[in-house]
Amino acid sequence: MKKNIFLALLTIGFSSFIFAQSVEKGIKGGVNLASLSVDNNNDKNLKVGLHAGFFAKFPITSALAIQPELLYSAKGIKLNYDESNFADGSSKFNLNYIDIPVKLVFNLSDDFSFHLGPYFSFLLNANVVTDAEVLDFWDIDSVDDLDTDRFNTFDYGFVGGLEFNLKPVVLGFSYNLGLNQVAKDKDLAYDIIGDAKNSVIQVFVGIKF
Repeated sequence: MKKNIFLALLTIGFSSFIFAQSVEKGIKGGVNLASLSVDNNNDKNLKVGLHAGFFAKFPITSALAIQPELLYSAKGIKLNYDESNFADGSSKFNLNYIDIPVKLVFNLSDDFSFHLGPYFSFLLNANVVTDAEVLDFWDIDSVDDLDTDRFNTFDYGFVGGLEFNLKPVVLGFSYNLGLNQVAKDKDLAYDIIGDAKNSVIQVFVGIKF
């Protein structure tokens, strides 16, 4: 309950924040290519998800600005069974967050900028979606909710990326590097994924208004 109240107040405060007249503001959204830093991880483990939300850009100088954002972001990892002798298919381990990046924006030109800064995240929910066939005759198609108490509900890390300003449209990509392990110590989730951390590539499009 306390977390929900905090998130509600944060959303209200951020909404008031971005509608100030002296800043650039807008909405953005796009694709997440998410994974976790676990052993034997590769490109096949990237899970496709979405992110969407609001941003505001506060100029400091003509070449420098601060850009906070409030985003819903779907993270996690995709587990493939294609190389298994017993199963064929995959499971998607979904971790859904509210992300708050606070980026320092370096305007390299009028239409091109580099972003770098910290992010803070709050876990909303978690689930596993399985679509697999076991021993060529048993089909599994299920969605199982996971207890968020098994995970660290607060995450943090760094985000960096590039953005192209096409006025009023913005296009770009970024990389989010998590620094806090996803699973709690001495829990079943930790036994499965160890000290894995979030890792997300984002490709986005936005509109300034």
